[in-house]
Amino acid sequence: MSTEVAVARRNNNFDVLRIAAAIAVIFGHACVLLGRPESTPVVFGLPVEQLGVAVFFVISGYLIMGSWQRTRSLPQYFTSRILRIFPGLIAVTVLAAFVVGPLVTVLDPSAYFSSNGTYSYLRNALLVPNYQLPGVFANNPFPVAVNGSLWTLPAEFACYLLVPVIGWLRGRLQVVGWALFAIASALVTIAFHFEFFGARVESAALMWVFFAGGAIARLTLNRERFRLDIAGIIIIIWMTVVGFFPQYGVYASWLALPYCVLALGVQSTPVVHRASRFGDLSYGLYLWAFPVQQAVVHFLGVIPLAVDLAIVIPITAALAFASWHLVEHPSMELAGRLPWSRPAIVAGLPVTLASPSS
Repeated sequence: MSTEVAVARRNNNFDVLRIAAAIAVIFGHACVLLGRPESTPVVFGLPVEQLGVAVFFVISGYLIMGSWQRTRSLPQYFTSRILRIFPGLIAVTVLAAFVVGPLVTVLDPSAYFSSNGTYSYLRNALLVPNYQLPGVFANNPFPVAVNGSLWTLPAEFACYLLVPVIGWLRGRLQVVGWALFAIASALVTIAFHFEFFGARVESAALMWVFFAGGAIARLTLNRERFRLDIAGIIIIIWMTVVGFFPQYGVYASWLALPYCVLALGVQSTPVVHRASRFGDLSYGLYLWAFPVQQAVVHFLGVIPLAVDLAIVIPITAALAFASWHLVEHPSMELAGRLPWSRPAIVAGLPVTLASPSS
């Protein structure tokens, strides 16, 4: 990819917003994993880790819808999506099972490696959530769970499958399609409570509303329509609603968060918009944080929150850096070399269809 196109693609604040969202998830999970769930901050009516995931889904809905608009080719689209999600997921799953697990399990090595649970954990690489490894983190305050963050990936991939289905509709019918999906997802969140392939469907549906919000914004609003002053007014109204009617915090966030996130994201703030100059670390931060947090508690015990974060965040950032440069970015470059994913030519410059920012 040419330098000019790479710079243009990153001429926004989405990278730093995704990093902030990942850190919000780490912060919220730290409270739970240290055995202090009651201390989890609530921001705009949502637990901080839930707010971080919601930001990811809003940005994903906006950018993935844009990716489909640019390609409208199923091979290109799914190549990009698969090579963005699965290589990093496979790496964190395999390393958790065969490196982290043997180091921290309460079982002896022969019992650990002969257990069916060790190999069942690998189903995470196929988007089938499985949170336990035999004897791993068994004595932690939040016992057994190895990587509780992985439940969101099948939820997000389900949205990826829906994008071309709704995307083939004509004109405003796409907006209608996403609006109906958002309404249906909201009803599932409110009225239904069950699991599917180990994931709570109501939790996934809650996030699907945010994805739909991002997709609708992509279809209906030009970049110039996202204004910070309007976002500020929305935030004031949002805070007022949550302050007086906290029970409606989730519903208010469905309406307010997409516009506010995207209004910040489309800006190009000096210095901030270069957050990805060392690599797109947000996905790696999200994938690796939970097992790192559990490992820190395993080895150091329950320590003050600030100390825990000061240890966890640098370690996770280093693993995210390695994941990006050794696994994720090479996979995305492979996508660009495949015959059906060759760059299109726009205004004399190549435009990469398999953008890791999409």
